[in-house]
This record gives sequence, structure tokens and C-alpha cells, in this order.
Amino acid sequence: MSTPVFWKGSLHDIENAVRTLQRGKAEILCRSAGKRNIYLIEYGNRNYIRHNANYSSAAGALNPKYYADKSTPGYIPTVLLVGAIHGGEFEGTVAILNLISLLETGKDLAGNENHDILDAARGINLLLIPCLNVDGRARVPFDSFLGKDYKTFRYYSQGTWKDGSLCEWPDCKAKHPIKDYVDFLGSYFNDDGVNLMHDNFFFPMAEETKALLKLCDERVPDVTLHLHGGANTTSKFLQTNYVPEHLNKRIYELALRVKKAAEDKGCGELFEVCEEKADNGAYPPQSFNLVSACSHINGEVSITYESNQGLDIENRYKAEQIYTIYMILFAETFRYAKDLVSHAS
Repeated sequence: MSTPVFWKGSLHDIENAVRTLQRGKAEILCRSAGKRNIYLIEYGNRNYIRHNANYSSAAGALNPKYYADKSTPGYIPTVLLVGAIHGGEFEGTVAILNLISLLETGKDLAGNENHDILDAARGINLLLIPCLNVDGRARVPFDSFLGKDYKTFRYYSQGTWKDGSLCEWPDCKAKHPIKDYVDFLGSYFNDDGVNLMHDNFFFPMAEETKALLKLCDERVPDVTLHLHGGANTTSKFLQTNYVPEHLNKRIYELALRVKKAAEDKGCGELFEVCEEKADNGAYPPQSFNLVSACSHINGEVSITYESNQGLDIENRYKAEQIYTIYMILFAETFRYAKDLVSHAS
């Protein structure tokens, strides 16, 4: 199935975006397990935050400002967007590359203007990682799961066990690192077989994990969005496990804003509001994952966004619908980050 002209999300597309930057600046965040470049692209003025303590120690001292004082004059609201933590979840990469095109040229990759998102991005320090799991992305030979069947989706997402059977979810997480247990390593994993969402965060195995946590610690983004694909789910946030209640309250507040904005644009059915609170009392226990770890290292909002992927199964979104709700999500997140900072100052 052919994809629309704006649907660009390959590693080549990322490299091309980096080469043609004029207004943004790029650096190599780190190299993957497979020795591929992972890029960080930045727009807006950087904050230089002096840490007198790490976040845990500052919280122990009863004042998070010892870690990051954001009430200082000139502080710029900061948003971090992380695409393709699982390499075959292309949708976030596509959205970020279109956002870069808008910021660079005033038009997205289809040549369309979007004054709403450009207005929302004004005055924001944007940190963009188009694809965190470049190894997994390199393992998928096409640019989307739009119109693909379930078997193809599972094969390229989670791979196959030694006996050739599909690594179904959630059993694909039962072995970690998974590399020695599979015949085909799906795009969930880097070349060492590490699922970055479930690394050992106290002793990280993956350079990709270390680099992201270091970035979250140094730059202390006010909101971090981890952009995932959730098969044909109705696009939504997931509440973050094992974080203070005030942070999940913020996730819920932002979800309500995205829902309202989608409804105002006549596409409210494309986004589902998350639960108001995380459920951390169930057994088996919820996972402390990469999103939780990012929030714990800097005390700020860190969110999983699950996008519809347009599979040829029930509740299939078109490419344009996936893109539309992403642009609404970005604009509302930028505005919310500004509000968080203005209320804190």
C-alpha cells in the first residue's frame, strides 16, 4: 500500500532532515548498539540549568529547586519528543519529521501550512529525537503498517522465537535481552536484543537508554512525550506508573486539552482520554518502565502516547487521521508546557 507524500519516517528521511536543517541544530545524541547515529534536533533557546543536587536529593531536602530552579527570569518552557522507542512504531517519527519541516519552511512535507502549531511552538525550547531505536527501525523494510495484516505486524514488531512462531505481546517481554532466544529479532529491540522500554534503569544495558536519561537529567524538560504505536488502539495517553499523583494529574489535564482540541476540530473520536490516576495497586504489579525512569530522574511529566497504526483490522485509522491527531497533540503539549512554567514562576 502506497503512503501519502507527507509520510516520511525512514532512517534515510531522518538523515536528509538533519542535512538540510537551517533553523534547527542537530547533534548525535549517541550511537546505537548497532553503531548507528541517533540524532537530537533542537529549536529555540536552551536553558542552562545549574544542579546543586540531583532530583532525589533535592526532593529529600524538601525543595526541588535545589535540582532545577525554573522560576529564574528568562526560563524557556522545554518539551522533549521521543520517536520510535520501538523501531517499527513509525508514526511518531513521521510526525516529528513533519514538525521539523513546518519549523524550517512553514509547511509540512505535503506543502501544507499549520499556523496553529507554529504559534504554539513559539517561545518553546524543543528537543526532538525522531527515532531512538534506530537498530529496530533498520530491521523493517517498509515505511508504515498502514493496511498491513496482523501477522506482518507481529513479525516485524516482535519477531519470531527459535521455532519460528511469532513473539506475541506480552510474551515478547518474558526474555530480556531477547537476542539469544529468537530466530528473527523484531523492531522492538536494539541489536543487542534490549527493549529500551524495559531496560535495567539502575544499571542500564543500552547506550540509548543512558543517553536519554542523561538528556532528561541535564535539560529537565517540562513535558516528555514518548511516541509509541499501539496497533489499532484509539490514540491515547497511558498514565505513568510509580510517579507522584500531581504528575499523573498533569497527564490527565493535558489529555483533556487534547480531547477538547480534537473535538473543536471535528475529530474527537480519534483521541481517548486516559484514566485520571495510575493503577499501582494491582497484581501482578505494573512495570516501572522507561517513561517512569525519565520522570524519576527529573521530577517532571513523562508520558506514553499510543498512536493508532492503521493496520487492516478493526478501528483502522487512515494516514491523514493519524497525522491530524499528532499535530493536535503537539500543539496542545506546547501550550501546556508554557502554562506549567507560567504557573510555577
